[in-house]
Amino acid sequence: MPRYEGMTALVMLGLALMVIGGLVAATCTLGGVANFARWGDSSLMFIATLGYMTLFAGMLIIGGVAGYGLWKHRKRFEGPLRTIENAYVVACTAIDKQTGETVYYWRDYPDPLVYYVRLMEPNGRQDEYETAREVFETVMEGARGEAVCQGQWLCGFRMYRG
Repeated sequence: MPRYEGMTALVMLGLALMVIGGLVAATCTLGGVANFARWGDSSLMFIATLGYMTLFAGMLIIGGVAGYGLWKHRKRFEGPLRTIENAYVVACTAIDKQTGETVYYWRDYPDPLVYYVRLMEPNGRQDEYETAREVFETVMEGARGEAVCQGQWLCGFRMYRG
């Protein structure tokens, strides 16, 4: 799967804004209420409002990142068909959908399984593709061949012979 360091940084920023905003809002709200009750001064309530705005900004950032992640996950198999010539099969993995465990003897294993193939392109770039069982059965680790992909889906693999 592709890595999204930028999204991780945005989540960390959102969490930091939520913590800082929450602490400022809580402290200034309590102090502002006590200050207003004792002296009639409500200047701390303005700072509490800034704390709440910071808290909600952090929530919006995290919500936006979560929404973007769901959108990307939903569209991961979309895109134009592309053919990768001389693709090298780095790894083949079968995962049990219910437990998340790697299944080594997948031929006799009951469904549901999810099949992944990690390919290395001739330029050295590696990607992991989800695939169907029929395609997974034709792929062997260490093989070279022609791969047909659409998004993060491996549609077919034709192994080079000889």
